[in-house]
Amino acid sequence: MPRLLAIAAVVAATILAAGCGSDEAAPPPARAAPPQRAELGWTERSPAKGPGLVFRTRWFEVTETGWEADVEIENRTAITWEVGADRLAVGQSFGIMLFATGELDEVERRGRDSDLPGLRPAQRFVPALPARLAPRAHWRGVISAPGTLASGRYVRVVYGPLIALGDAPNGMPSQFVWITDNTYRLRGTGATVGEP
Repeated sequence: MPRLLAIAAVVAATILAAGCGSDEAAPPPARAAPPQRAELGWTERSPAKGPGLVFRTRWFEVTETGWEADVEIENRTAITWEVGADRLAVGQSFGIMLFATGELDEVERRGRDSDLPGLRPAQRFVPALPARLAPRAHWRGVISAPGTLASGRYVRVVYGPLIALGDAPNGMPSQFVWITDNTYRLRGTGATVGEP
């Protein structure tokens, strides 16, 4: 499934986005999305049936200085999952990604080609992300980070890394990063991204 991506693929995309050049002509400058808020109500499961993890994204907002989202992870398995124990890994795998389209095929193709867009990592978790999520437990919080986002791009929320502390249920890898099926298209135009 395209949204169940290996942790290494997401980390590699983050590192590559930090400074690799290309021979292709640069795309035209993107326009910064103005402040906006969307009530989303997304609920996604891994796997679709049986014991698993549930990912909820209640709302997403572009603020004057950055972005924030109300998110939740619920553990409906019989094992504990490591969620926030490794702060470095969380900084490389938890946040948002901006895609050119809202199609799941884009996520699948770019994941397969190790060409995922750079992660916009969450820098603040309120309340703090727990180190582990026990069976039948959940964590809900607001994640956020500073920085502009390009209008017209499709936002997907990225949860992870998630590491099973025990045998993962059938249909689930023991380590993965979840990228939402759902997307939110950033509206409007603002200043060119990068302008003061």
